[in-house]
Amino acid sequence: MAVKKEAVQAVEEAKEEKKDTGYVQKFSVKKLMEHCMDIFGVSQSTFAGAMYGREGTKYTIDEAKLILDEWLYGKKEGSK
Repeated sequence: MAVKKEAVQAVEEAKEEKKDTGYVQKFSVKKLMEHCMDIFGVSQSTFAGAMYGREGTKYTIDEAKLILDEWLYGKKEGSK
């Protein structure tokens, strides 16, 4: 339970930091995978599948969410 609380707290802190400074914290893929159920609502195997073949080692929560959504639902029209 404490781990979930830490993940949720990290997400909230990242949102506040973005709001205050415009800086967005990046997290390692490993750290995001450890907390993917709490942050994104997906299993570790789903997260690993979405991240497979990606070159980056750190992502913001928004970037990781976009990668997951594209992997799960396909690219939306008009996106890069």
